[in-house]
Amino acid sequence: MAHILIVDDEPLLREELQESLELEDYEVSTAESGPDALELCDVMAFDVVVTDLKMPKMGGLELIRKLKETGFGGQLIVVSGHGAESNRADAMASGAVACFAKPLDIEELIEKLDAIL
Repeated sequence: MAHILIVDDEPLLREELQESLELEDYEVSTAESGPDALELCDVMAFDVVVTDLKMPKMGGLELIRKLKETGFGGQLIVVSGHGAESNRADAMASGAVACFAKPLDIEELIEKLDAIL
């Protein structure tokens, strides 16, 4: 069973994603910030990290860079409520395999997860 980490500062989105992905038989953990996500990644292995781009404390791009520095070998997916194409391009250049805009189409995310896993 694939283990996915959802990183987003919006509690309702985290809960909705967790419930939807668990219904698809994924094991899901959540973090409300980049620093929290890094702590979880130190103690657990994740196949995929799905992170928001804009968050307080540490944004998604910085999280991706720090994960890469630690040797994270899983896949990275970015979700952005900010439609700036440059941010999305930066996310893809940083190693994300996909970048989705908010409001998130959960079915699209599930299709992408199924494809990469």
